[in-house]
Amino acid sequence: MERYLKRLGRDVWRSVEEGPHVPVLTPVQAEGAQARLGGGPAAMNRPTKDDLEKMVNDAIAFYEISCGVAPDKFDVIINCKSAKDIWEALKNLYQGSEQAQDKKLTTTLNEFNNFKSIPGESLDDSFKRFNLIVTKLSNVGTV
Repeated sequence: MERYLKRLGRDVWRSVEEGPHVPVLTPVQAEGAQARLGGGPAAMNRPTKDDLEKMVNDAIAFYEISCGVAPDKFDVIINCKSAKDIWEALKNLYQGSEQAQDKKLTTTLNEFNNFKSIPGESLDDSFKRFNLIVTKLSNVGTV
């Protein structure tokens, strides 16, 4: 998903990493007749073109991630307000908490350290089991 969103634009992925862009709107001085009459309600400046582009990228990221979620997992993200919130919820769902990740890492390292060929096992089967362990190590971020 990260590669896909980066392909759509680096700022789309920025929305996932940093959260939604919130434009800074400041009050502007009333001009013309309103100023002479004591002004009206305080007017706010409009979002800049850059602000609008970032907000569009936020919407794209939110939409693309939402559409990529399996229907049976949609209840996990239903209350998320931003692409970053969705991403964090999905990471927690699929990777687990930090404790669970540490346990996976420890278990996989133990498998790697204790790897031995099983008597009677072909070299090809042994190699497949070893590759599976290396893939697990890669998935938990050690390789």
